[in-house]
Amino acid sequence: MIATITLNPSIDRGYSVKELKKNGVYRCGDYSLTAGGKGLNVSRVLNQLNVKIMCLGFLGGHSGEFIKSKLEDLDICVNFTKIASETRTCIGIVDHDDSQIEILEQGPQIYEYELKDFINKFQHILKQSKIIIASGSIPRGVNTDIYKYLINCSNQNNVKFILDSSGIPLIEGIKAGPYLIKPNKKELESIVKKKINTDLDIVEACESLINMGAKNVAVSLGKDGMIFVGEEGRYKVNIPKIEVLNPVGSGDSTVAGFGAGLLQKLDIKEILRLANACGMSNAMEKETGKINVKTVNELMKNIKIYKIR
Repeated sequence: MIATITLNPSIDRGYSVKELKKNGVYRCGDYSLTAGGKGLNVSRVLNQLNVKIMCLGFLGGHSGEFIKSKLEDLDICVNFTKIASETRTCIGIVDHDDSQIEILEQGPQIYEYELKDFINKFQHILKQSKIIIASGSIPRGVNTDIYKYLINCSNQNNVKFILDSSGIPLIEGIKAGPYLIKPNKKELESIVKKKINTDLDIVEACESLINMGAKNVAVSLGKDGMIFVGEEGRYKVNIPKIEVLNPVGSGDSTVAGFGAGLLQKLDIKEILRLANACGMSNAMEKETGKINVKTVNELMKNIKIYKIR
């Protein structure tokens, strides 16, 4: 089983309008309401890959009930900690030329007794899990070293931990030795505090993160594929061109592919093919956190992997 952790989920409201203008008033017929959060995207993709999963995190209020019901509608097992505050809402507005505005709420206040309840649930689920995947930001009231703590617990139980976050929570988490982290180029530059221009720069930056504690580093490069540096070598992943409909959630889908591949004990090249194919398939769908398994299998045949010496 894979357990996913989403500490700061949200209801994502998306609106599509003809043209965004300051002080404008818009009547919108093209809108969406979804259960959002990076870890929930991972969960949906794992579910489509027929992986047994359990979702952990914090949910509160009517928004939390909405998210829980959406996951249960997909027959996804949930074990969220119920909180007193309302789960956040995030808003995205896109116009005809793909200009967009995002409004991201910081998230609810988490109280000490709620955090203790989450930790108890995590430690119980840890005993039943092969892999833990934690994604996204953290809400108020939760220390920035929370991922570091969870990774230490996982390592003590010989459970692989995949971390996909950013900023201080990611840096603190790296120190605990996660099995895999998946920064993009911009996040990598932020951590190493250095401009990255070439594949060699990426490899050197990955080595720096490994020296900090990470066992494996996968750097997503969008249409340019991925560079992987870790325990089983250094690899460049070249991906075929695709028609992109919605890139949002592709990184989360890639993480799900890594988790599924590890659970199946595939070799590293097949894991890289599966992970990248999942990310690409998501980008070819309008809905976030959705893949087509048939498309994934076809894409895997056209992904080229080269060893970097």
